[in-house]
Amino acid sequence: MKYLLCGVAAISILTACDQTGVDTPEDISEITLREGDAAEAPDVISAMMLTNSGDGMITYASKEVDGASATFSNLTVEGMDGFTADSLVFEGLDMVDGQASFSRMSFSGLSFSDPEAADTTNMGVGEIELINPSPALSAWVASALGTGEPADFPAVQDISFDAWSVSDVSGEYSGSDGEGTYAISSLQLRDVENQRAALAELTGVTFDIIGEGDMNFKGGLDSMSIAGSDLSFLTAIQENAGDEDAMSAAIMSVMMQNPMEPGYDRIALDNLTFEGEGMSFAVPSLDAYIERNDDGQPVSYVTEPFSMTLNADADGGEVGAGLAQGFSMLGYDGIEIRGAGKSDYDPEADVLTSEAADNYFELVDGARFSYGGEFIGYSAFNEQLVASMDMENLAEGGEPDPMVMQQALGALQVGNFELRITDDGLVDRVFNVVATQQGQDPAQMRAQVAQMMGMAPLMAQQAGVDPAIATELGTALSSFIQEPKTLTIMLDPEEPISMESVAAMEDPSMLTKSYLGLSASNK
Repeated sequence: MKYLLCGVAAISILTACDQTGVDTPEDISEITLREGDAAEAPDVISAMMLTNSGDGMITYASKEVDGASATFSNLTVEGMDGFTADSLVFEGLDMVDGQASFSRMSFSGLSFSDPEAADTTNMGVGEIELINPSPALSAWVASALGTGEPADFPAVQDISFDAWSVSDVSGEYSGSDGEGTYAISSLQLRDVENQRAALAELTGVTFDIIGEGDMNFKGGLDSMSIAGSDLSFLTAIQENAGDEDAMSAAIMSVMMQNPMEPGYDRIALDNLTFEGEGMSFAVPSLDAYIERNDDGQPVSYVTEPFSMTLNADADGGEVGAGLAQGFSMLGYDGIEIRGAGKSDYDPEADVLTSEAADNYFELVDGARFSYGGEFIGYSAFNEQLVASMDMENLAEGGEPDPMVMQQALGALQVGNFELRITDDGLVDRVFNVVATQQGQDPAQMRAQVAQMMGMAPLMAQQAGVDPAIATELGTALSSFIQEPKTLTIMLDPEEPISMESVAAMEDPSMLTKSYLGLSASNK
């Protein structure tokens, strides 16, 4: 039984770790239970060592068999003191290729407690349910109920099921490191097949913990869902268990096999909160999704407008006092970050494009940073980079070979690039802080910095840089510092710029304003 609960944890990892897919929530199938075979039910029950109470690890008070279904009530488990369950129900019992199988398993009314331990834990689970598992997974569950060592956990490619869920989880703990309570309304994984999951969803998470120094933190999450998940990277974990370096290298290799595959079709989050000791952090919502062509290839990456807030109460605790001091230096009581993103990808041409109007991060009452551009050979660059890297060396903290980077840059070109900084008070705030710290007048310091920008052409000429570049940038920056509006820096060359050529240039004077198509302004 303890192995079965470990298996539940393993399937939980499948829920939490996702990488790609073509399914969307609309593709989730209706569940139809396999009927099973009433004539084979006794053989399945025997294989699970449930014919009599105590044959295997499970002891039960009563058993009821109805056709291809069986219900066991008031359960305890050998070697697991403090564990009880109200019922264990199997439906659709039958034998598949000589192995025990079922269409539905439901554990209900689970309770875990260990009041005698130094670190006490009490947890309740309303239900754990598994529907229409693959024969390999069914057989493993059956073996986990016995008294001996269970069969090896199935290979990732052999795991499939229509649904797996855990509902109504609540618990509390107390020990030397602290105490707390937590709850989860539901955790579910739907339509897992061919190393893909149509949907992973977590709802109703709350926690309230007291740690070292009696610091109290609490928070929650209304819901989080991931649609279209590729679980194939779990094979790398399974095949390299016991060797952390090899596992890390294998995971990195799998994840970079297709650099344009982000790992999901849609991620949605609703009402994430975390607060304590005078600090509060919140993300009201997040919605990021991928649009695909008929071949399932990503062609657009979208993050809808989102926001997050971080507020501080200097009197609320140590954390809040520290944050409030930092915020007050810039004249903030708290900060709000907003953002959005949209990039389009042409898989045939291997071109990634984005517009500055659609991609931004904004510090409210500070500044908005917008960016966009055209990158040619983006996927090829990443593929070549990864293919020539020593993943195990990187996993151990090694540095990439500069020559490898140089070779990979041969695939990457920049068609254009744009950066915009729209000021909404941030420049004033920064100069006020820096000038105050140095005992200067903010207006005077601003004038001095603007004057230094005016000297940029002379300094650039001495360094061998095209003076036209320094003049263009220096004029725009000087204007932005004195009267901040929207600073725009653009690269719009007549021909795409080869990043390999730029990296190989030994004479900086060859990198001219005309070659880059550089322009800069403050308007």
